Amino acid sequence: MPKRVFLSFVEEDLDLVNLFRGQAKNKNSSLEFSDYSVREPYDSTNAAYIRGKIRERIAAASVTICLIGEDTYKSKWVNWEITTSDEENNNIFGVRLHSSATRDTSPNALTTLKRPVYNWDIDAIVKAIG
Repeated sequence: MPKRVFLSFVEEDLDLVNLFRGQAKNKNSSLEFSDYSVREPYDSTNAAYIRGKIRERIAAASVTICLIGEDTYKSKWVNWEITTSDEENNNIFGVRLHSSATRDTSPNALTTLKRPVYNWDIDAIVKAIG
């Protein structure tokens, strides 16, 4: 049975997210990745509908990985996805998309929930997924 993983990230990091997805799948082909690329402002008129659709994908996953780039910490969507993942009892952790910890600041929700943050090490990440 495949392991479902929800990816939380900002649109600006999509190229690195796709690279991450490919590398992780090469290490463990039973992984299924899900996300919901959001281009809408968090408080738009479509926000409630979008949150409902994202919640469905988070609930279908057992793991949430926050892929942390330079501006991820600014995203209200990412913080909401992490908090919602906690409500759904998902295993949650962050992954820095760049090698410098000072370049990729963790979102507040990850810090508040005291979830681990890893550097980009696919073997360690696949192991953390379980």
